[in-house]
Amino acid sequence: MAAVYVFGGIMAILIAAVIFAPLLEGRWREGMDGASAAGRKEAALAALRELEFEYQTDKVSEEDYATLRNRYAREALAARDELGETVQQGSCPACGAATKEGAGFCSSCGGALA
Repeated sequence: MAAVYVFGGIMAILIAAVIFAPLLEGRWREGMDGASAAGRKEAALAALRELEFEYQTDKVSEEDYATLRNRYAREALAARDELGETVQQGSCPACGAATKEGAGFCSSCGGALA
């Protein structure tokens, strides 16, 4: 009978470790996990792409889209500035991807070009 209690105790400790490990590592803080500027830039651009997809499939309201898009674009721009990257003519100001002549939006991150 004691073996059942020992086994149950070990399982409880393992489950608690799995649940609380991200909190102890600090990963629960959104965007504050100590990533480099390049990592933050890539995360913001990935979030912009995902947000654009969610908006196009009507899963995000227009108000939420505008709010989140501005937030992620600011994060991407801040990381880009921290990296010392510059924007060349014919490239997206948010992510730096090359754009086509006359395009209104970036094909990489969905950001407005005008």
